[in-house]
Amino acid sequence: MASCPFWSIVHDEVWLNASKVLVLVFFLFSLLVNIYLLSGLENSDSLSWQPRYMLLKNLVVSDLLQSLTMGPPVLHCLFRHQTLRFGGWCLAQFFSGAVAIVTSLLTVVSMALERYVYTCHGIRYLVVMTNGRMYIFLTLIWLIGLAAAGTSTMLLLMGSDGFGHIISGFVCEPEVVQAQMKDSLPFETFNKVFVGSLLSFCLLVFLFSYGRMYQEARQVLQPFEQDNIRACRTVLFYLGIFLLQLVPSAIRLITMFVRDVDCHLLVAVLVLIPPCINPLAYGLRNAEVRQALDHLWGLRKLPFCQ
Repeated sequence: MASCPFWSIVHDEVWLNASKVLVLVFFLFSLLVNIYLLSGLENSDSLSWQPRYMLLKNLVVSDLLQSLTMGPPVLHCLFRHQTLRFGGWCLAQFFSGAVAIVTSLLTVVSMALERYVYTCHGIRYLVVMTNGRMYIFLTLIWLIGLAAAGTSTMLLLMGSDGFGHIISGFVCEPEVVQAQMKDSLPFETFNKVFVGSLLSFCLLVFLFSYGRMYQEARQVLQPFEQDNIRACRTVLFYLGIFLLQLVPSAIRLITMFVRDVDCHLLVAVLVLIPPCINPLAYGLRNAEVRQALDHLWGLRKLPFCQ
């Protein structure tokens, strides 16, 4: 029975095989690169206490949670040619996936704010970004994620029509499980308001932070046209990475309002892209992080080779 909804989503063998390859590659790559990056940060005494890398470690943990939550069930469905069944595992996936996505978005925005304080208020940076405040801030990020996911899960349970139903999807997402609910209005309203508010907040904070940093860089480097171009490229690069982070959530928000949009498999693939991109853009692109990873794996240059 579960295979009938499956072929209504996949449509053809070519898209099925391509999806298997993409999901498997994204899942394995995100696990390897995030574990590799986290091990380097954890074993680096010089980076572990810095606010920038405390946020980076938090992002890596969120990305790992997102990959482990989304990857295995999607692969299981694709290789078994079936969709999910609404039950305890679906609820657990729904809850942990929501926590991972919310904390990941809030962490990326927090990293933009941290760079804004460092660039535009450098004199007060160490006064503002203390370790105590950072631990409180990181705890607050996870509490917001847990509260949002817990509220949404409770509304889902209150309006559900019981367990055991086959759902038309590979990931337990709001628009997928909503179809199984008797009374979906509270659940639907909460998710629309929260996701819309979260995306708007993240976008505004990110644009403010990098906009102010770019203005600051232009004022300092106005005589050097080449440096201005470099600053502009840096801002555009991180803006592109951030917008890529928003794509899965934006598609989900659209499907909440436009019911006729069928993109379950597309979302299942896209949701695994940010955990692959984030460690490269925010971690391995940084010279200090690469140096810490080289030190961890014994790849430092010998003294006579330097």
